[in-house]
Amino acid sequence: MSEPTKSGHLFIQAPVPPLDIDGLMVAIIGTSLFAIASMVLAIFHSALVAAGHGWWLGVAISGFGLGLVGLAYCYNRRLGRRAGNWHHN
Repeated sequence: MSEPTKSGHLFIQAPVPPLDIDGLMVAIIGTSLFAIASMVLAIFHSALVAAGHGWWLGVAISGFGLGLVGLAYCYNRRLGRRAGNWHHN
């Protein structure tokens, strides 16, 4: 590892490599949790509606759907980085 760099500010930034450079594992875990939550909420949907929380199922399904979009993005990003044609700022 290289030495910490002084940026002219009060803080010194340590040269620490990122744990998950493409975010795929985070997307997998988050999407899986939304899928599990959707199934559990679907089982108890009638009780949720009676309590006035029927919208929770819609939120969980939306989170799962957006997670699938995130999975596709992160997977394509990983493939692009491995191929050497992904540029980040």
